[in-house]
Amino acid sequence: MSSTEPQRPPTLLRRLHEEETGSSLIEFTLLGTLLLIPVIYLLIAISTVQAAAYAGAGAADQAAKVFVSSSAEGQERQLRSEAAVEAALADFGVDSARAEVSLDCPAGSCEQSGDIVAFTVEISVPVPLVPALGSWQSTLVTVSSTSAQVQSG
Repeated sequence: MSSTEPQRPPTLLRRLHEEETGSSLIEFTLLGTLLLIPVIYLLIAISTVQAAAYAGAGAADQAAKVFVSSSAEGQERQLRSEAAVEAALADFGVDSARAEVSLDCPAGSCEQSGDIVAFTVEISVPVPLVPALGSWQSTLVTVSSTSAQVQSG
């Protein structure tokens, strides 16, 4: 090479000076969609867990209140409390089949004045948009709520 010949720029420099003719609209749409879908799914999952948590808290509270304020006796009180749980769960769109309700009386009896009545509601939150297959049910998380009331006489 003689010193009078113009030197060609290296390949990298030539490529930097070339005009880019990419399709940024397609790239933006594709990447936007790929990033947006998981974010929306995450929001749906969080909303489902939050609804179940609110439903469990409301259901446990209503069950305990209905139990201590009911004029019925024995098993009828518990049936009314379970009906209150089902109504509270339905208000939040939670399937009552995924909830377990338990009654606890630390003093051993729930019938006497001054006894503490505690209801616990546990809800298995399903994975959003995943159907149950046979007897298998998808569970994202289990939320639990307990409410206690003092039996009045």
